Amino acid sequence: MFEYRSFMIDSARHMQEPEDIKLIIDAMAKLGFNTFHWHLTEDQGWRFESEKYPVLNEKSAVREFSNFGKTHFDEPYGRVYNKDEMRDIVAYCSKRNIEVVPEFDMPGHTGALLASFPNLACREKDFKVKTHQGIFSDVLCPAKEEVYSVIFDLIDEFCEIFPGRYFHIGGDETPSRQWEDCPKCRALKYNLGLESWAEYQNHFMNRVIDYLESKGKHAIVWNDAAKGKNLDRRAVLQYWKEKDRPSIEFINGGGKAILSPFTYYYFDYDYSITPLNRTYSFNPRLRGLTDEGYGNIIGLEAPIWTEYIWDAEVMQKMLFPRIIAVSQTMKGEDKMPYREFVKYAKEKQKELGVAFEDEKEWTKPRIASVFGWSRFVKEHYTKEYINAAKNHEF
Repeated sequence: MFEYRSFMIDSARHMQEPEDIKLIIDAMAKLGFNTFHWHLTEDQGWRFESEKYPVLNEKSAVREFSNFGKTHFDEPYGRVYNKDEMRDIVAYCSKRNIEVVPEFDMPGHTGALLASFPNLACREKDFKVKTHQGIFSDVLCPAKEEVYSVIFDLIDEFCEIFPGRYFHIGGDETPSRQWEDCPKCRALKYNLGLESWAEYQNHFMNRVIDYLESKGKHAIVWNDAAKGKNLDRRAVLQYWKEKDRPSIEFINGGGKAILSPFTYYYFDYDYSITPLNRTYSFNPRLRGLTDEGYGNIIGLEAPIWTEYIWDAEVMQKMLFPRIIAVSQTMKGEDKMPYREFVKYAKEKQKELGVAFEDEKEWTKPRIASVFGWSRFVKEHYTKEYINAAKNHEF
């Protein structure tokens, strides 16, 4: 059985009421999960109450409106989870032998943070909490010492609430455009003798990793960071970008990793894209891993992102029964045949106490899988968004 058996909920794009989170925690505990990865900061909202920097609780927590694809809400959205609510979730998990791993995403996906601290960017301007999905060029400036001062203060606050071994610091989807245009960043990169902007990002990540280690915490980073060869090997790599050679090399070279392959385990994707049988088919022995490398896989995690999910019942249906398939792979044992698993999932449905997707949706015909992504894009994304993405206009 894998040591690290995790599920992730994104509470930054859309929030969940604590009671709805607890319902999912109860079901996950029954399935043998022992880790809850809680995604609390993003471009579209800051969800962690800060006493040191109360401006975050108001200015960074609320976006002016929501325009995720073709879904538009005109009213302001968002708040923070207060410290009592977060402590309550941690205690609730602890009683069920589940560790909570908070994520404070950096140096990208920091649009909400920059709305309160524009001085932490390379070029100071009037930043707004983002109102739509995407990858944005607004990132933290690694050449400014005040960046680390604020980050470390906030990490200290996070650690007061979350006592577990692990702390997730993101590191994914960080455009280098602002750094390339920043004289301070160009000078620091040159002075450090770094060959690429990926290595420059890891200079930043390594400072944060080192600070966490000084507090007795192990950092987890998304596997985008493996592109820079200088990533501190004390970090645990979370593998979501598949067929990623630098990640395989990191793991084979002794780095620890968690597997979250997005075409199998990202449950915000419709069943027409990721049907139940596909999730069940995932083999953790990734192509290119040596036997020693496979031994460095500490576990698996299934994330659910919430750009398009704001309803508790919808979230449950997107998770169940697919996450039951993940729980079987986590055991590290020979799997039962798929037909037997389907019967097993039906039985579990009766005892977990959550909403399940209708059985006819579990495994779509192959033709649906082929065209599923195209249909998903048409249903969720506007033409304006697609064109902006193509032209990198974020």
